[in-house]
Amino acid sequence: MTDDMTDLATLPGTHAHVWEALARGVTARDAPCRFAVLATVGDGGAARMVVLRDCDATAATVEVHSDLMADKVAELRAEPRATLLFWLPGDQLQIRLRARFDVVSGATVEARWQGIPNGPRRAYGGMPPPGCALATPSDHDDTPQRDRFAVLIGAVQQIETLHLGTPHRRAVFRRADGFAGGWIAP
Repeated sequence: MTDDMTDLATLPGTHAHVWEALARGVTARDAPCRFAVLATVGDGGAARMVVLRDCDATAATVEVHSDLMADKVAELRAEPRATLLFWLPGDQLQIRLRARFDVVSGATVEARWQGIPNGPRRAYGGMPPPGCALATPSDHDDTPQRDRFAVLIGAVQQIETLHLGTPHRRAVFRRADGFAGGWIAP
């Protein structure tokens, strides 16, 4: 729960609360915004859990990592618009970020790759690639492959919040108007 629930009673407080929660998700393994549902347009609407790896309130960007051969990468290359959905149970707050994602790989993301411990690197690479059929789970070799590491950088276009307090409050903030924000019916 927030230290001061009045933060969610104002548009500036709500906007600040969103970015503070996202920043905690990047740094604290047990923060509610650590994990999000990423929904892409692919295959009629595909959703999966991702880990929030970085965020920048000033630039209004978020970052997740992926295996370059994962379906979500192909889906984002075909249609870069996607949604990240977060739930903060202690605050009774839903955060929905609509963003345009760029897929970045190669030498540009070398510093990020170097920051990933050896164990978690197994998520990026392996044979066969993500989504391929296996006879048994042990048929997958999870050897990391540096050339399969991708960073998905989302330029947030819209932030929508739904606070289930009393009363319920729903707000929307759009990049097009500098994230000034406005209330909408819950």
